[in-house]
Amino acid sequence: MRKKTEIPQIDLEEEFKKLADVIHTANTFFLAGHLNPDGDTIGSMLAIWSVLKRMGKKVTIFSQDPVPQNLNFLPNTCHIISKQPRRKFDAAILLECSTPSRGGNLEPVLKKCGTVVNIDHHKTSEFYGNINIVESTASSTAEIVYRLFYSMKIEINKQEATYLYVGMVTDTGRFMYSATSARTLEVASRLMATGFKFYRINEFIFSTKPKEHLKILGRAMESLEFRAGGKLALITVTKKDFMDYGANQEHTEGIINYGLMPHSVQVVVMFREEESRVNVTFRSKGLLDVALVAKHFGGGGHKQASGCKLQASLAEAQESVTAYVLEKIAASKKLTHA
Repeated sequence: MRKKTEIPQIDLEEEFKKLADVIHTANTFFLAGHLNPDGDTIGSMLAIWSVLKRMGKKVTIFSQDPVPQNLNFLPNTCHIISKQPRRKFDAAILLECSTPSRGGNLEPVLKKCGTVVNIDHHKTSEFYGNINIVESTASSTAEIVYRLFYSMKIEINKQEATYLYVGMVTDTGRFMYSATSARTLEVASRLMATGFKFYRINEFIFSTKPKEHLKILGRAMESLEFRAGGKLALITVTKKDFMDYGANQEHTEGIINYGLMPHSVQVVVMFREEESRVNVTFRSKGLLDVALVAKHFGGGGHKQASGCKLQASLAEAQESVTAYVLEKIAASKKLTHA
């Protein structure tokens, strides 16, 4: 595995070729995604798993955290294990992990892998792999994975197209986010041409919610407050909220986006109190680069969507993060009017 250094300039096509060589020559693969996996992580992992299996490879898919309920409709999620294997692998492919630690404690298994591959679309990604396929302008990791298959002249089947579509449609917010490009829509069109029922996928993901989600949504909206003349929205979900409704962190998926709905709001911060830490997520309409905000607190992500985890009390996290964001909003306002 590459030692952490300055981010190098890479030739994506050359990295695709290197990975294609590994895929053709290696026999055993370890796939992993980030903690609290989302549609892009799960969809990308399953698509690569399926293609490798069709090529006769032996593949292990690992996720330290369970597959979200709303993605359990996808075929073959049962093959994703949560107990880290102890055996050696020819290659490891990490998806959406800007650092290996984003996937949990992966160091023991990565040390036993011949080649480590980093596939990511976060601009805060560290180039830790022997092969680094990192494109921060891509809408999703799934879009990059499609390009890999296309460059290898692999014809994907209907099920693999479904996996990749799930990755793209979730990470683009149904193709609403600014990272959605003409190429993104072209790839989505090619996936849909395989014939899977995309409208059923959208229904499963976006129109079907457990009652715990709706209860937590109500509590989260009660906590909603505004700062900086309405430019900043703050949302909080406490441990008590989870206990009251028998809910878990998965049931907060998508809640932060409600904070962006008021016209005046430019940035939303959501605090989710967990057992020994606070999960903080950020969304922005572009006034503020929240990837840099998250990085300040040890996290990362995209310009308009990022996050971090703080070993602090809820009150401490709220105070430090809110103060920092308000400071940056004020600075952004000054720059805008300079």
